[in-house]
Amino acid sequence: MTFPDVDTLRLCSTLSSSAFGLVFGVLWLRDRTASHYAYWASSSLLYVAVLYAFTAVPRGEPTGLALIYAVLGLTNALPVTGALALDGALDGGRAWRRWMIVPVVGPVIGHALPGALDALGWIARPDRWQSAGDAAGLALSMGLSGLVLAFGKGAQHSAGRRLAGLAMLAYLPGYFLSIAGAFLDLPGKDVVALLALLSDQLLLGVLNLALLAIPVEQVQRRLRAAALRDPLTGCWNRAGLEQVAERFLLPGAAVIAIDVDHFKSINDRHGHAVGDGVLMALGREAKALANGEGGYAARLGGDEFLVLLPVACRDPERFMDCLRERLEASMALADFWSVSMGLAHVEADDRRIDDVIVRADRSLYEAKARRGRPVPQVC
Repeated sequence: MTFPDVDTLRLCSTLSSSAFGLVFGVLWLRDRTASHYAYWASSSLLYVAVLYAFTAVPRGEPTGLALIYAVLGLTNALPVTGALALDGALDGGRAWRRWMIVPVVGPVIGHALPGALDALGWIARPDRWQSAGDAAGLALSMGLSGLVLAFGKGAQHSAGRRLAGLAMLAYLPGYFLSIAGAFLDLPGKDVVALLALLSDQLLLGVLNLALLAIPVEQVQRRLRAAALRDPLTGCWNRAGLEQVAERFLLPGAAVIAIDVDHFKSINDRHGHAVGDGVLMALGREAKALANGEGGYAARLGGDEFLVLLPVACRDPERFMDCLRERLEASMALADFWSVSMGLAHVEADDRRIDDVIVRADRSLYEAKARRGRPVPQVC
């Protein structure tokens, strides 16, 4: 098999990176808040500049080559920076992290160290050490960036991000073979020297297509999450409740039914805006307390809410008291409204959570009959 020469492979990598850089750049121009596209466009276009610079800068120019290797390392860090910028747009995290200096500086050190050791007379065959040092520095840069992209925080939620990281890690065998080829007479040594550019022909496409998939996946996750949440209160809706209810179908778990007393009269007397404020206050406090216990709060519709508490919450009655206290402390439980609650525990013979909800509703109606005092159901 005959392999293309270096110039042909470099041209192919240049065209591929230019195309992806253009795509990312256009996507960023359409939405300037999408900084991840700017990072990814910069990575692709800087790589094009590096490929050109390697042909333009003389091999004996240490300052110019050091700058080229620094920029090459930066092209490895920028895909991670873009992924973190995309995550940070949701959770407020920073895109640039201190560790990212390592992928940038690593290739510079790998390139400069053999020359420094040769000047001190500490190594023989400096040309071999130079090839090994260049490959080792790039392997460090690519490997660290790929590991964070594929296995760092948030990667488990994104197949695109994990695939992009694995594509970067797939460059490492080529770098390791290059290091070994600098000292050993490996078969196909000419091919080993071309491995980095040969890898580009497959892995550049995989890497950039995987990056393009990350924002799409994130939008899909947000849409799925929105479909399971009540938009007014942020609690689970009925569809969301079905997703999580079965994990609470364990003896000792608890279900608390909650609703606002005379909610219709609140809307009639004070307006729907006030009624919405009541629901938001109740949903906010119920969700916060339930999450603290490892449980969930759901809005079934209108003024009807449900709280699911795990077996680990050993005092659901205290939970109801705490919810009332929090509503009163937040001034949400104003004089013109109050809540009623009913409690039911999951029994050993319960096969559906709906059966427990029915008992919690029955307890709720008993509480309403007693003018808002919760009456836990004894099962």
